[in-house]
Amino acid sequence: MKRLNAAGTHRFLFAKADCSRRNSSEAPLSYKRGFLIKRLNTPATLNVLKSFLLNLNLIFLLYALLFFTFILISVVIFMYRITNAYASSVISVKISYIKRSAWIEDITVPGMVHSTGKLVVSAPFTGRIIESFLFPSHVSSGTVIARVIRPGLDARIISAKASVEYAKMKLKRIKLLFRDGVMAKKDEERAALSLADAYSRLRSLEAFESEGVLISHFKGTVHYLVPDDAIVSAGISIAVLNGKGKPWIAAYVTPSQSFKLYDNMQVSIKTKHFSGAGKIISIGNNAIHNGLIPVYVNLPEDSSLLPGEWVKLSFNFAKSKTAAKAEDVFSLPKKAIVMLKGETFVFIIKHNKTLAVKVKVIGVEKGTAYVKGNIRLNEPVIVYPVSRLISGILVEIRH
Repeated sequence: MKRLNAAGTHRFLFAKADCSRRNSSEAPLSYKRGFLIKRLNTPATLNVLKSFLLNLNLIFLLYALLFFTFILISVVIFMYRITNAYASSVISVKISYIKRSAWIEDITVPGMVHSTGKLVVSAPFTGRIIESFLFPSHVSSGTVIARVIRPGLDARIISAKASVEYAKMKLKRIKLLFRDGVMAKKDEERAALSLADAYSRLRSLEAFESEGVLISHFKGTVHYLVPDDAIVSAGISIAVLNGKGKPWIAAYVTPSQSFKLYDNMQVSIKTKHFSGAGKIISIGNNAIHNGLIPVYVNLPEDSSLLPGEWVKLSFNFAKSKTAAKAEDVFSLPKKAIVMLKGETFVFIIKHNKTLAVKVKVIGVEKGTAYVKGNIRLNEPVIVYPVSRLISGILVEIRH
């Protein structure tokens, strides 16, 4: 009995376990998902997920940093190879040699001739200006500068001449009638008086007309203050007549230029028809004329220049006497100068390679530049090409 019970119990237990397995495999899907979510919501599982995501972000950033580092290194290597290839290439150049120069600075300014002989011509009456010259003009003594015509004056003069002719005819007729005894003596006297009045009116009008003729009383230059065919009132200034007198030249220079000038300094004077020399007689001490300082130069005694004429003044002096020593100044072709970052440089050749040297340009004259800098006499300087050069390029001299 016990043996049967034991065997029966054993079979019962196996059957129960088999039923449990069948029930478990046949459990609904929603139950399994809920069970999985419950297992994943545990703190340990969440910490593992956070650690995994953090490590994933770090790996992504590391890969991105490596990628950009690779790109940067590739660009640097590429530029380095291009620079080496450019530097290793040999360029044919034309050169010149640096020369020493005794730089002579030449200040050139315009000047105007002035004189004490000055006359301002005014309109004698209201009228129209005619027969004026182009501005400015040279005139001699007795030249008609302009003519002022009063409106209606010509017609009045013509009428006055006609009145004189009529008075002459009337007087002549009365004289004949007086001889015949037809007219009385007083009629003849009245006709003679009428003729005298007609002559008086005509002479008055002609004198009035002659006052409008403006004549130069001495040799000089005339500068008109009003245009031709303009209407002017009585007393209005029409022109300025500058006579010879004792002429001088007035010019204006900058304050920095005035410091280099001195009294009795020789000055070259040139125009189209005159070339001579003068001396500085005075230098102003203020810059009231638009920031410029006046300089006054005398004229030689045999000068043919007239007041009002423009001249070209040249103040020549050696640079070594003012600011720089002559041995510090070098001359080279102007086309050898190149601008780099707002400064002036020249390219010289050192060991078959280019070298940019900074220089200071102190003057340019007829294609030659006068410079100061760390350059030497007879040193080769590149004149072509200079626009695409950098320091360190291999070059060969083209002959």
